[in-house]
Amino acid sequence: MPWFKKFEKKRLLGASPAMIAASLHQMAEKDAPQVEPETLGLPEAVHAPFREKLFLYREANVLLALVDRVNPSSDDSDPLFEPVFWEYERIVFWELADPVVRATRRQSVIAALRDLNLRTDLGNGHDFALSWSRNWFAGIGHNEMYPARLERLSRFWSYEYSAVQKVLKAAVRTSRIR
Repeated sequence: MPWFKKFEKKRLLGASPAMIAASLHQMAEKDAPQVEPETLGLPEAVHAPFREKLFLYREANVLLALVDRVNPSSDDSDPLFEPVFWEYERIVFWELADPVVRATRRQSVIAALRDLNLRTDLGNGHDFALSWSRNWFAGIGHNEMYPARLERLSRFWSYEYSAVQKVLKAAVRTSRIR
């Protein structure tokens, strides 16, 4: 036996699941100047629906990143994030008092999550990314045909997903145990 003891590393969350979930929700709530409707040059008539859908998809994006972390069939599966997932779900869904509003909100977020998941699963092609963005805009009643705007929206979602994954990675710390 060597003169030193082997130390085992234990992975822990650097903050409580509630604090991490609240921080992730704040990410979803923050302004994104690069995709503000004014920055994109969208007509005034679609500004409000654009902002509503953007927020809905940002909440769903965080949820998608968490699902990817806790899904046992995922390559990056990490049960350490299960409490964060449940806390985030509580923030997004259960803080709504009206059960009808809660159910409607849940359906909307799940639909957005599926749409974002489709984008990441099939979104390697440039044409698919433009088509996905065109459909996203159509969902708010806007027929967007300008490729630069479509590409900007598509890239935005890629960056958003990566940003959430970076926050999750940074939330883990290791400590040595005997």
